[in-house]
Amino acid sequence: MNDKIELSVKKILDKKFTPDVKGYNPEQVDAFLDQIIKDYVAFSEIEKEMTANIESLQASIAPLKESEGKAMADAKGLWEKNKQLEIDNASMRSRLQGIRPGDRPTAENMQYIQRIRVLEDFLNSEGYDPNNLKRKIRN
Repeated sequence: MNDKIELSVKKILDKKFTPDVKGYNPEQVDAFLDQIIKDYVAFSEIEKEMTANIESLQASIAPLKESEGKAMADAKGLWEKNKQLEIDNASMRSRLQGIRPGDRPTAENMQYIQRIRVLEDFLNSEGYDPNNLKRKIRN
């Protein structure tokens, strides 16, 4: 099928028919209407192709939108994890603030630090904040 559109709005508006005895020449009018119908068929085919292309593009976009949502959720999770790590880092810095570069930890001190860490982990697992034993952090 020939999808070439031959008429424009201007050509349709500017079309002049030769007057006949009873009005316009019917053959000219019929030929012009045939051309308009041919163009409408071409428009219809173009519309079908465009609709199919739009549906295809929308189908290919759907998985991308889904993966975008997952990526946003992952980014939010990473942001929250980073925030918690920054808080933990600040807490450790404040706890280690009193240690001077000249202080040399002994093996006994290292054992105490390890035991304190194990006890703090236990308190955390039980729902208590080791820095404030008066309040429970989860039920």
